[in-house]
Amino acid sequence: MIRQALPLVALLGLVGCGGAAITGPAGGDDSAAAPSGGVCDGTTIVCMDEANAFSYDATKDEIHINNLPFDLDGTYQKVDGLTVGGQQVYRNANGARTYYALYVQGTNTLTAASVAATDSYVDYGYSGTMFRGTGNVDLPTDAQATYQGSYQGIRIYEGGGAHGFSTGDVQMVIDFEDFDDTGAISTTVGNRVAYDANGAVLGALPSLVVADTQHEGGVIAQTTISEGYGDTATGASGTLAGIFGGTDGDQVAGVLVLEGPDALDADVNVRETGAFVIDQVSLIRP
Repeated sequence: MIRQALPLVALLGLVGCGGAAITGPAGGDDSAAAPSGGVCDGTTIVCMDEANAFSYDATKDEIHINNLPFDLDGTYQKVDGLTVGGQQVYRNANGARTYYALYVQGTNTLTAASVAATDSYVDYGYSGTMFRGTGNVDLPTDAQATYQGSYQGIRIYEGGGAHGFSTGDVQMVIDFEDFDDTGAISTTVGNRVAYDANGAVLGALPSLVVADTQHEGGVIAQTTISEGYGDTATGASGTLAGIFGGTDGDQVAGVLVLEGPDALDADVNVRETGAFVIDQVSLIRP
């Protein structure tokens, strides 16, 4: 999908060049394709928004992302001292716009999720999300399983020139037996925390209400999510999707994307993109 984005340059020039930290303070389309193994194919690697290829170079500790405009060659280098929930923050090395990216890799290196976003536009600008499974996963058909882990996210504020980060806990309970062939998947997302660009805690965010979903061929169908409040009111909303990976589907990689009023300041709108790889912690058979 190609979206129109409104640059912030007219008012603020090029923004986002400074570093942001969670654990401490930090110091045209791409002409080169990302390294092999990260091109989205819709079955084992799923992408949304503009980016269409993600890969991680462990030797150089770099992410390569294709098709985000104005990030030059799509090379994202780590920002020293910047981590979100234990995950390294990356930033494009060159280009007229500044993007931030996270790459979450499972214990099985083929299972991964990644997000990228920019605060260089007055709207939410261009972005990308990816989740990747191992392919040919042999899922059980007669069991109930629980998966747990955390997500790490990037928050972009409408109006441009400001970004932050987020973390939260993700749990999935999956009944592989029912529904027949597709399973039933129930997800909860809680313990969410927002951080500013300098790593300071801004406050707790509401838990997410996630509609039950199912999978097809190991790809978890996209489902709706929304911030829930005790008075039944809702805030920001969006979608969550994922894919099975690892050995016999013992991992799930996925992304969540939501936007709407900031739970900490209703006068401000925010778009949050988060990546997660969660592990199977129990498997029960009748």
